[in-house]
Amino acid sequence: MSLTSQFMETLWVRKSFAAAGHTLLVYDYLLTLKDEISYIWNAPWTAVKVLFLLNRYGNLIGQTFIRLEEAGLLAHNSQEFCHRFAVSTTCFMFLSTESIHIIVLKRAWAIWGTRKIVTKILIWSYVSYILLVVAASAYSVNASHGVFPQLNVIKICAATMPKYLWLVYLGSLILDTLLFVLTMRSLWRYSREFYHLYPSNLLRVLVRDAIMFYIVSVFGSALTIASLTSHSHNPKYFLGKGFASPLISVAGQRLVLNLRRLKTRTYSTRELSREIDRQLEAFAEANPSCGDDIGDLEEERD
Repeated sequence: MSLTSQFMETLWVRKSFAAAGHTLLVYDYLLTLKDEISYIWNAPWTAVKVLFLLNRYGNLIGQTFIRLEEAGLLAHNSQEFCHRFAVSTTCFMFLSTESIHIIVLKRAWAIWGTRKIVTKILIWSYVSYILLVVAASAYSVNASHGVFPQLNVIKICAATMPKYLWLVYLGSLILDTLLFVLTMRSLWRYSREFYHLYPSNLLRVLVRDAIMFYIVSVFGSALTIASLTSHSHNPKYFLGKGFASPLISVAGQRLVLNLRRLKTRTYSTRELSREIDRQLEAFAEANPSCGDDIGDLEEERD
């Protein structure tokens, strides 16, 4: 089967982006391995730690598998393999990108003491979205009975994607925007109420990494939607799996590691005493009837 120069160009773009995504993931892993050992492996076992390690090493394994396939080392002219590859990588992409959102949600929001009901609603929204999208995408790809006509020539799995597959990424974009807005609102409230009492790098790091993570998430979703809508019938549809997914994972993992790296501030006895006085005054302002009792307590303490 003869291949056009345009097809070969799109195939080169697909392979290049997949190689870039895998290289970025491995490079960032090597850069942050020391931090991972110090701040993750030596920390107590929590849900965030388990999810972080699953996402980190699951991505390394999954993207290495994709990279080997893109190098033409796995297909061996097998249509069955390519069909399974299409289903498995579609499910892997959703699990990878949405699980890192849950990690960021649990890690960032735990710092501010956000109401548990809000956090649980958001987490279960992500979980429900993951299950729904994985099931729908797997069914859609499986039902399309995709054929890989150029397999015997190009040695990689390139077919066409379902026409409306890109619609499932709109849900992710909406959840990402909601999470970002609520996180920024929480940080803004913290900066007004508590930052002058507890000056630290925590607020700066959270604002910086939250903005960066949201930008990367929007870029990843936009790239995936654009590749599926404009290139559903050529190899470029794979850009979301090969490049956007590792990029989002790196941004989320960096946020978690940066927060873990921050040292907890310690306070002197005098600073603690000032904080107690501040809280007593705030309580007295909110409950005027209790002001006399608080004054008696302060006099007894002095």
